[in-house]
Parts: sequence; structure tokens; C-alpha cells
Amino acid sequence: MSTVKTMSIIGMVFFPLCFFLAGAFAESDLEAAAGFGVFAALYGLAFSITAFVKCNKELAQ
Repeated sequence: MSTVKTMSIIGMVFFPLCFFLAGAFAESDLEAAAGFGVFAALYGLAFSITAFVKCNKELAQ
């Protein structure tokens, strides 16, 4: 479970940072704001897949 724990800690820093930067760029540069939203969504997708696979491995044992 160390992978999920590490990704959780990274996510606790990365998501608020992306949210803050997307809000900061929302009025001046829409493409940058959308880019930070996409980065956050892709990281969330990778985290959910990793957590799902790790959970299934733990339950199978």
C-alpha cells in the first residue's frame, strides 16, 4: 500500500495547486486554466486505477 500512500500525499499537494493555478489563470489565459484542470483529472484517473488494482490484489490474498 506504499504506492497508494505516496500517491495520496502527492495528490494532497498537487490538486490544490492545480485548483489555485486554474483559478488564477481563469480570467487571463483560459487554455492554461483548462490545462491545469486536465493535469488534475489525469492524475486523479491514474490514482484511482492504482488504488483499484492495489485493492484487488490485497483482497485476493
